Amino acid sequence: MPKSPVVAAGSGSGAGNGSSNKLDMNGEKFLVQNWSTTYHTIAIGGNDISFVSDPFASNGDNNTVLQLNYPKGSYVPSMGPVAGGTHFYATPFGDQTPFAKMMVSYDVAFPNGFDWVLGGKLPGIYGGSPYDGCSGGMQSTGENCLTARLMWRQSGLGEVYAYIPADSKSSFCNNPEVMCSDKYGKSVGRGLIYFMPGKWTRLDMVMALNEPAGRQNGILQVYMNGNLVISMDNVPYRSTGMVGFQGLMFSSFFGGSDPEYATPVDTSVYFRNVQLSVGEPAQLYNGTGGNASGRVVGSRGIGESVFFSLFALFMVLVLA
Repeated sequence: MPKSPVVAAGSGSGAGNGSSNKLDMNGEKFLVQNWSTTYHTIAIGGNDISFVSDPFASNGDNNTVLQLNYPKGSYVPSMGPVAGGTHFYATPFGDQTPFAKMMVSYDVAFPNGFDWVLGGKLPGIYGGSPYDGCSGGMQSTGENCLTARLMWRQSGLGEVYAYIPADSKSSFCNNPEVMCSDKYGKSVGRGLIYFMPGKWTRLDMVMALNEPAGRQNGILQVYMNGNLVISMDNVPYRSTGMVGFQGLMFSSFFGGSDPEYATPVDTSVYFRNVQLSVGEPAQLYNGTGGNASGRVVGSRGIGESVFFSLFALFMVLVLA
C-alpha cells in the first residue's frame, strides 16, 4: 500500500480463487447488485461488461477479471453510431456522506497490439452529485461537482484527467506538468504514467480536499506499480465547503468527443482488484471560510475501504 493521506491499513482476501462457475454471469446485473451503483443501474454500456478468465495470468492462476469491450468505431459511449465502453457511478459508502480524503485503486491491462488511437478514459473519483456535469465539456464551477479520472493517450502514455475549478492564471494551471483547457478537462502529469500492453499495471490515485474551500492546497498523488509518479499539493478541488469526494466514477471509453478518437477494431481492456478507500467524512460548511463549527455529514470512520472483488463474488472489507 502506498503511503498516502488516506488511512487504509490491514489486508484481506478476495472471494475465492476465481475458478468459479460465475464466468458466464451477466456483468451488468452483477455490478448493479453488488457495487452500489447509483440509481441501481449502469448508465451507459452495460452490455459491454463481462467477467472472463484472466488473459494475462501466470503460474497457472485462473482468476476472474472484468472485461470491458469497445466495438470497432466506438468512442464516447453516448455519442456516435456505435456504443462502446461504459460510464457509471457507485457509492459503496452511501450517497449522503462526502469525504475529505479518498483513494481509488485498480489493476488495468491492455491486450498486446492495442491501438491507443488518440486516447481514452479510465476509472476515477467524483465529488458532488453524479450526472451534474464535470465531464464531457461540462465544467466544474467549484460548487457543483468535481471529477478526476485516469486516462490513456497515444503510445500508451497516461495521465490524470480532471474537471476542477482552476483557471489559466492559477498556480495549478501554471505547473509545467499541467495542461489546462477551458473547454474540456485538465491534463495532469501526461507521460508520467505509462502502460505496457500484455501486462497488468497497478494504479492508486489519492485525493485530499483543499481546505478551507477556495484555497489551492488540495492533494493529488498517483502511484504506478507502487511508485509515486505524480504528486501535487496545490489542487483547487472546490470553491465551496459543501462539496466533498463522493464515490467511484467507473468511466472508460475511447475519447474525446470526436470521431478521430474511435477505435479502428473491436478491442477490450481488463480490470481487477478495484478498491475504493476513504478517510474521515468531510466537514461541510457554506462558503469558503471553514471553521470549527462546520457540519459533519455522515459517521463512517476513518480508514474504511471497499474492495470490489472481480473474482465473481463481492466482498466488503473494513480495514482497521
